[in-house]
Amino acid sequence: MGLQGWAKRWNAPEKTDTIGSKIRNFVNPPPPLRNQIITAMYKIQAQINKLDYSYAKLQSYDKMLFEKTVNALVEGDKAKAIMYANEVAEVRKMAKVIVTVRYALERVKLRLETALIFGDINANLAPAVVALKEVAGYLKGMMPDVFTELMEIDEALQTAMYQATAQIPVVFDNTVVTEEAQKILRDASIVAEQKFKEHFPELPVFEKAGEAKTSSNGSVAAEGK
Repeated sequence: MGLQGWAKRWNAPEKTDTIGSKIRNFVNPPPPLRNQIITAMYKIQAQINKLDYSYAKLQSYDKMLFEKTVNALVEGDKAKAIMYANEVAEVRKMAKVIVTVRYALERVKLRLETALIFGDINANLAPAVVALKEVAGYLKGMMPDVFTELMEIDEALQTAMYQATAQIPVVFDNTVVTEEAQKILRDASIVAEQKFKEHFPELPVFEKAGEAKTSSNGSVAAEGK
């Protein structure tokens, strides 16, 4: 495909002489890929904002439970301390998923911005779409509204990409695209882990007195004699 042909596909739907296509485009005209990417970026940012809000609420709840855990230990009530600590562990599991997804979406959005500037679908846009679909799955049971929105964004991007690359279809499951998508998720996971450690203090370690101890992620398990 020549440079002029690509520019037409990037900026506006390509015209066709078939009557059927004219009717379909009149009723429901396909948006240009560039416009669809911009729309996707705004929608992804909206989901990031939702995740930030949920994450802040979990931080606040974790802080309250953490203080109750410490207070119970100070009062010598190990059973209550273990109960609160296990609640903390569950809250932190959810928080870790949310913060990981949040930074993955940030990197997907960055890839979309790069694709918008350079117009490289296979190198930037395709991996972002693959990563977006995968990361959305983590929220399916936890935040179904965000999951649904992300899947709609992913579907819209795929449709726009297929329309823009009709002569040379983009391939989502080739090795390069898959590896780049996994890189997006790995990088996000590393940043999320660092942020998580900054936001959530470690729980006290239970020993002997309660015949229980905390694990590295904050959960507490009783030990038998």
